[in-house]
Amino acid sequence: MGQDHRRLDSKVIAQHIFTMVKASHRKVWLAKQRVIARIYGDWEESYNELPCWLFAMQMYLPVTQSWPVSTDTVMFHRVFWMFPLCVEAFKHCKPLISIDGTHLYGKYGGTLLMAIAQNGNANILPIAFTVVEGETKEAWSFFLSYLWEHITPQPGLLVISDRNKSIDGALNVEGSLWKPPHAFQAFCTRHIAANFMTHFKNKDLKKVLINAVYSKSHREFTHYYGRLRGENIAITNWLEEMPRSQWALHADEGRRFGHITTNIFECINAVMKGFRNLPITALVKSSYFCLGELFARKGSEALAIEFNSKHVNTMNVYQFDRSRSNFTVEELAAVSGSTV
Repeated sequence: MGQDHRRLDSKVIAQHIFTMVKASHRKVWLAKQRVIARIYGDWEESYNELPCWLFAMQMYLPVTQSWPVSTDTVMFHRVFWMFPLCVEAFKHCKPLISIDGTHLYGKYGGTLLMAIAQNGNANILPIAFTVVEGETKEAWSFFLSYLWEHITPQPGLLVISDRNKSIDGALNVEGSLWKPPHAFQAFCTRHIAANFMTHFKNKDLKKVLINAVYSKSHREFTHYYGRLRGENIAITNWLEEMPRSQWALHADEGRRFGHITTNIFECINAVMKGFRNLPITALVKSSYFCLGELFARKGSEALAIEFNSKHVNTMNVYQFDRSRSNFTVEELAAVSGSTV
């Protein structure tokens, strides 16, 4: 068959080279796993190494772990870990965390769950990590139980996530401390918009929905919400399946601090991308070294600010009108170590 034959289309070519491409990709994947094993250690042995490494870390840092044991064998099930510097730093952050999961794409797969916070200077802080079998209700319950026990002292904490049914089930299980008044739940606007497009497939109304979410006043929200209802009452019926405080900014009582999405999680996810294909112990170690570098850098920056404090101005905020975005601010100029 000539190259210009009318029946020699992409489908015929794809069928012809399918086996060859599949085999070549398999060889490349296997070669990559061998190289990773040579650099970061054997995949199977890494599971045996992890308890030893965590035990050594506990001599200096409190790290929590979980290893279910049967009568005849020891198996890796799930592991939760965090570092005391993150716990201490979180006490000075906004009472808000973003949680989500991301797939591990190494030899044995799994899912990495993380909780991310942000301080008043908009610096992102990872506070806890868990490797589990997948985003199941049981896995999220495991993560959230340790998270509450070891890391979340602030009352009225807000948890932002997507509308994953497993997360929702774990947060709202009977007897959970993740419910009001101890904690509150909110949904990521980006995920709500994606779900909206799946159900209604209308880009113009998606923009109206986002405007409704971002509305700071009830009056502004009512305007956009009315437009949605006028176009299709099924849209507002769909939205009312969620408590308004969990997706509308004007109804959140200030708990979101302007955080509408889980984008702070995506930032850390991008950082962790280079580690998600590594053996388990190398993955855990990478989180430790990355955070060590982060705190060393921030510590140096803080010392530099303190050293140059006579050139730094600080401010006191006395009032805030949410609807009009008005502040009453007093500026304090630092002179030779004292304020005026």
